[in-house]
Amino acid sequence: MDSFDQPTTNPQTEKLFVWASVLLFFGVLCFVYSTYQSEEDRLKALQDNEDQKQKTLSTIERQREQTQRYIERYDSDPEFVRDQARERLGVATEGEIVIRLDPNSALAKPAQPNSPSKSSPK
Repeated sequence: MDSFDQPTTNPQTEKLFVWASVLLFFGVLCFVYSTYQSEEDRLKALQDNEDQKQKTLSTIERQREQTQRYIERYDSDPEFVRDQARERLGVATEGEIVIRLDPNSALAKPAQPNSPSKSSPK
């Protein structure tokens, strides 16, 4: 008799080997998927962080440009300097009368329209 004709392994052992291979495959697949998900979450957080930094940078750049324009105007426009001194420091030229209103006072607020009164019958 030839040795190839006889089964060399037990069928139950083969089933056990197949099931162990399937379980190992799914275990590795689950591990890879969970790692992929955590890396996706990490990448999304980094992208959100980068977007926030870009917004902050653009805001700072706008403020810098505005400040640069003010500096250039202070250097080149004497009328702007005079207006800023009047507004911010309360400086006035000789003979000028400056009127300031407290923003919390009643005079600084617009007057409320009077409600129409009831007319008496004649």
